[in-house]
Amino acid sequence: MAKNQDILGIDVGGNNIKFGLVNQRARLMSYGQIPTPTTAPAIINALIKIIGGYERQIKAVGLGLPGLLDLSKGLILKTPNLPFHRTPIVSRLHQKVKKPIKIENDANCFVLAESVVGGGKNYKYVAGFTLGTGVGGGLVINKKIYHGQNQAGEFGHQVIDFHQGQKLETLLGARALKLSAAALIGLEKQAQAQNPLALKFWRNYGTALGFACVNIIKILDPEIIILGGKQARAFKYFRPQVAGIIRQHCPIRPAKIVKSQLIDKAGIIGAALLFKQQF
Repeated sequence: MAKNQDILGIDVGGNNIKFGLVNQRARLMSYGQIPTPTTAPAIINALIKIIGGYERQIKAVGLGLPGLLDLSKGLILKTPNLPFHRTPIVSRLHQKVKKPIKIENDANCFVLAESVVGGGKNYKYVAGFTLGTGVGGGLVINKKIYHGQNQAGEFGHQVIDFHQGQKLETLLGARALKLSAAALIGLEKQAQAQNPLALKFWRNYGTALGFACVNIIKILDPEIIILGGKQARAFKYFRPQVAGIIRQHCPIRPAKIVKSQLIDKAGIIGAALLFKQQF
């Protein structure tokens, strides 16, 4: 194999920046993680430093970012948990980095990775939710991200409660629920101990997510929906509600609902796969 064929995948989150080398078989060959800095210049400098540590080993950089992006111009238009607004992230990085760079929504990166090497690898139509600080989503058709005009896959912005105008993200996102990562882990542990309040929390969580999945199935008809993010670790506690609602409303060939196989590595792998042309 030719040298310098690996891609550096970077997954930028509100709390951490995760990164690693991904080879031509979409295998993660190395892994690193740092806390996400609090200012835009500091984040860009951190990315430059990460890339600099790998620049001689790679042919390109794939970058997964939360929020709304302009892919053609390399812009972060709006993001909920990073200090960027209409930021030309690609051109800023290219002031120091000479390798090709592609950006993509982080949830799209997650679904792409799952569709290529994860739970969706044997399916053509793959949808996914990222259940974390907020709620993201994506759709991959024949191993290609579906973008629509630019905002396809923003599943967290679908309205679930019509009378109050509540979006899915306000019902299930950790930020809206005012729950830290530690609190979510605590709720999972309490559910393991059969705490009735924790079990009720996850049942309600599954009900809201179940109706969101029904919307996706009715409109997009994916073969499989893959759940990722911190909340997905508690899937077994809300799976009955999700599955029951889907069976009730989509009785004929409903989409399969599964938890991510790649867990927190999917964003890195998916970012690197932005440079893979054939699957």
